[in-house]
Amino acid sequence: MKVGITISHSAKEIEVLITAQEQSGTVNALYEHIVDFDRKSLETLTAYKDDIAKIVYVTDIFRIYTGNQKVYIQTLQGEYAVRYRLYELEEALDKKQFLRISNSEIVNVKKIRDIDLSIIGRICIRFLNDTQTYVSRRYIPKIKKSLGI
Repeated sequence: MKVGITISHSAKEIEVLITAQEQSGTVNALYEHIVDFDRKSLETLTAYKDDIAKIVYVTDIFRIYTGNQKVYIQTLQGEYAVRYRLYELEEALDKKQFLRISNSEIVNVKKIRDIDLSIIGRICIRFLNDTQTYVSRRYIPKIKKSLGI
């Protein structure tokens, strides 16, 4: 792979061009990495509990899940409601740090303590705060690939 930088004072914005003989997994992965790098991810969320709004750092979130037609986040300090849809958070959060494990849940990979594979056909994720959740069967291949299992 050849990498270079060209400085042009007439350039209006940064341009990245990938030149390859053919479309491949490496080319696609490189493209996705560049697109993700350019995307601005959320750093904080406004969360609500008992009519009190609180600013929560995204790095403090263990998991994001839906229940009773609302979206909740779980942190070490407790659970809070947020005014986002799950798909909006999935798009806005760092894809290397947050992973969708079911239609109703996203987890913070950096807050995972261990992964229990002993249950046949299920994956149990245990977090640093001693809570746990299960991966939906549909998402197991994606999770295994993402986590390198």
